Amino acid sequence: MTGKDVVNFIQKLEAEGMTAEKIIEIIKYVETAEPKAEVK
Repeated sequence: MTGKDVVNFIQKLEAEGMTAEKIIEIIKYVETAEPKAEVK
């Protein structure tokens, strides 16, 4: 995802009523969860 994709995604989630704090919590979980899938 590009930076622009991330911003668009965040704006979509906010439009659906999700708070910035919840969005950050989800991003942190996705980026730190193990095991990470290999992209081939």
